[in-house]
Amino acid sequence: LPPFTLVGATTRAGALTSPLRDRFGLVQRLEFYSVPDLTQIVLRSAGILKAQIDDGGAGEIARR
Repeated sequence: LPPFTLVGATTRAGALTSPLRDRFGLVQRLEFYSVPDLTQIVLRSAGILKAQIDDGGAGEIARR
């Protein structure tokens, strides 16, 4: 069997058995984006899509 990379993802790591979890050499946890970061993402995306949005509207979308 040639070398390959296996990537697993779950929102419930505690539901995995210990032997399964132990077979993965690297465990990463993702954090939620902050509201200011999400606001910047919304503004950038609006620009790419050529959609008009002001900072207040982008902030409101980011808070949801």
